[in-house]
Amino acid sequence: MANKIHLNKLAEGVTAWNDWRATNPNIDVDLSGVYLVYEISIRNQKKAWRLLAPFISLLVTLFLVHTNVTEHLIYVFENNPLFKVNFSWEELVLYTIIRLSLFFIIMFTLFTSLELMLNYSKGKLNLINIDMNKVNLCETDLKGVDFRYADLRYADLRNANLSYLEAIGADFDYANFTGACIESWNIDSSTNLNNVKCDYIYYQFNYELNKFDQRRPIDINSIFAPNEFTERIKVIEKALETIDLTFTDGIDWKAFFKSFNELRQQYPEHNIGIQGIERKSNTLIVRLDVNIESGINTDVIKGAIETGFKEFYETNVNFLEAQYRRELQAKDEEITFHRQQSTNILEIVKLQAARPINVERIMSDTYNNNFHKPNISNFANKMEDNARQQANQNIYTSEQKQTLADVSTEIQQLIKQFEQNNPTANESEKIAYVNDETTPSLKRRAIGALQGLSETAIEEFFDNSYINIAKAIIKGWIKPD
Repeated sequence: MANKIHLNKLAEGVTAWNDWRATNPNIDVDLSGVYLVYEISIRNQKKAWRLLAPFISLLVTLFLVHTNVTEHLIYVFENNPLFKVNFSWEELVLYTIIRLSLFFIIMFTLFTSLELMLNYSKGKLNLINIDMNKVNLCETDLKGVDFRYADLRYADLRNANLSYLEAIGADFDYANFTGACIESWNIDSSTNLNNVKCDYIYYQFNYELNKFDQRRPIDINSIFAPNEFTERIKVIEKALETIDLTFTDGIDWKAFFKSFNELRQQYPEHNIGIQGIERKSNTLIVRLDVNIESGINTDVIKGAIETGFKEFYETNVNFLEAQYRRELQAKDEEITFHRQQSTNILEIVKLQAARPINVERIMSDTYNNNFHKPNISNFANKMEDNARQQANQNIYTSEQKQTLADVSTEIQQLIKQFEQNNPTANESEKIAYVNDETTPSLKRRAIGALQGLSETAIEEFFDNSYINIAKAIIKGWIKPD
């Protein structure tokens, strides 16, 4: 339990405390097992009473001397039938009662507005820059304490309640955090957590059960490895310097990466990177990692970067959508042209069919009028081979080839990205992921580019390891179940 002498010394203020610690460096200071804000506030109130009581007593005396309150009350008692008994000391009694009543009324009135004059104000305790080196704070409730830039090296914080603790710039070197609760404590990169000792920690205080909750590690039989707690806190703090970009209607990856590169060029000093990609229900979250120096208004920088990305992305999506529409329109015009050509050819065939055909002449021109069985067979085989070669031939327009190249690039990027995060995924999972992440416009472009081509047309655009997956994906787009 906390030493009352040490608590009284702390109530004198940070300056007095630091001077006392400097002149008594070998004292084992004990502030354990108490709600520190409350204990200091009680001592401050008592100190205020002791300081103000003589002054208030003097004011009451002056008031009674310069007024006739006592005489008026004696007159009322003497002329009231209820007070027939005549006490020789009635004036002294009345004087005492009036004096005490006024004293307590004034004290009560003052203390209703005295909080601002005390070190305790609305559950807060200002201990900025205080020397708490090697102090025993085991099981101490430090909720509401302002320890900014405090020296807490080697402090014993086991099982302490550090909820809502202000600890920016605090030095916890070699402090012991085992069993402490750090719900909503305020730290940043200037807080020194090097070499701290911590077997386990709690992230939440359960007010209903009045106990710590959310233990880490979760397994009660497990403890942190050396320095693991410090590394975890660094990761959490780093997570605070991220920007979450949400996409609820799918994502155009080509527009995304173009916008991302433009964003990096606009803010090179912040070294923007992609920390991770996460799917929640129908929403895709892309988390950007941003390097922001301490001392800069983080929210302003993050807001500017997020707004900048959204503007880049919207512009690029609109540009690509317009490009896709132009390509689809060109494809429709090309299909119409081929249909017209097919119609014209059909008319020519009909006209030719009405004319007599000199088979002997055709055969003679082609095979030197040699009608032996082997040559007739060769003729049939040659016609079949020509038909097969023509059926399997992939004749691309420049637009088709470019579109298939773009589509294959985006599909392979999605597959590779999924494999990095899910190295054990099977082909079905990869196909499902690409289908989820692909925009309708990309599917339309792929289907349009493959019009009139065989399935083998896509093989030359994909790595060998992705051909089967790509075929299954695109086949599903062309002929959905």
